[in-house]
Amino acid sequence: VLVPTVDTVRSAWLLRMCVSIERPVLLVGESGTSKTATITKYLSSLNQESNLILNMNFSSRTQSMDVQRYLEANIEKRTKDVYGPTPGKRLLLFIDDMNMPLVDAYGTQQPIALLKLLLERGGLYDRGKDLNWKYIKDLGYLASM
Repeated sequence: VLVPTVDTVRSAWLLRMCVSIERPVLLVGESGTSKTATITKYLSSLNQESNLILNMNFSSRTQSMDVQRYLEANIEKRTKDVYGPTPGKRLLLFIDDMNMPLVDAYGTQQPIALLKLLLERGGLYDRGKDLNWKYIKDLGYLASM
């Protein structure tokens, strides 16, 4: 049971507004400040016919390849190099504990670097031998840390 406080109501409203205008959302705060509960409650209230929800929990063992495989398993090919959820639907990717992946020798967190590429460029590289670019359409981002 989520008891509504001024902060949770404010966060839920901001979350609703950002998702409605297709902007990524990142909730940051101390442990126990209902970041995950607020996002989960919002996602459960969405129309399931027009939205697909993909939950991903990051840990210290999460690799960028894990993120890419999980995402690619939930999208389909639309045209030559364009991918996305079933036409007419929007895929909302919720990443919990986004700050958890280990920092590598170069000072980066590879799963977060992959998400940055997705956000900034609108796609990612196929990790096959040809390294073809894949545009990902109709994808929304929600995260907490």
